[in-house]
Amino acid sequence: MGKMAKARTEKLSAMPKKILIIFTKNPILGKAKSRLAETVGQHNALLVFKELLAHTVSITAHIECEKRVYFSDEIVDNSYFSDSIYDKRIQKGNDLGERMRNACVEATDDGFDQVVLIGSDCYELTQSEIEKAFSILTHSDFVFGPAQDGGYYLIGTRTTFTKVFDNKTWSTSTVLYEAIRDVEGADLSHGELATLSDVDYEGDLGELKYLLQ
Repeated sequence: MGKMAKARTEKLSAMPKKILIIFTKNPILGKAKSRLAETVGQHNALLVFKELLAHTVSITAHIECEKRVYFSDEIVDNSYFSDSIYDKRIQKGNDLGERMRNACVEATDDGFDQVVLIGSDCYELTQSEIEKAFSILTHSDFVFGPAQDGGYYLIGTRTTFTKVFDNKTWSTSTVLYEAIRDVEGADLSHGELATLSDVDYEGDLGELKYLLQ
């Protein structure tokens, strides 16, 4: 092997093996965006959710990494997540923390060095912000995308430390604080992305209000 070819091989072998995990619910009337549906109705909530799914695909399909979509109930073949781009699986666990932990452990067990997990609720999230998360993981153990409500829209890690997912009261204003406390308590480093808003309530819709009928 020539020196240049050997150098390219060594560079490729040194590059981190990256995976993006997407958590989503199945787009079913009456099950999607239940908190939003309380004020806009189930039909409108489903329309918003489908738009969020389309947005999630648009910002993830071209990122250079492996991609897995974990559905809440069942694997569906639809126009959102192409089989040629996304590996489709089902979430496993009794609560959100356990399901996220299991997905991340599965990824690290499969040899991935950088694991980034997002939901499908953040219309403000961009491809560049996700790519920035992977960049942060080159020098930090964790990365968080803070949400306006005190949670996070993104979590990423290059470790096998899973306490961040345990014993949390999800959908409360202390979720991010408690996760960072766990990370710092284990003497691990972390970086943060921009603070963005998830679409959980009618007041979070922003430009998506045009979907309401």
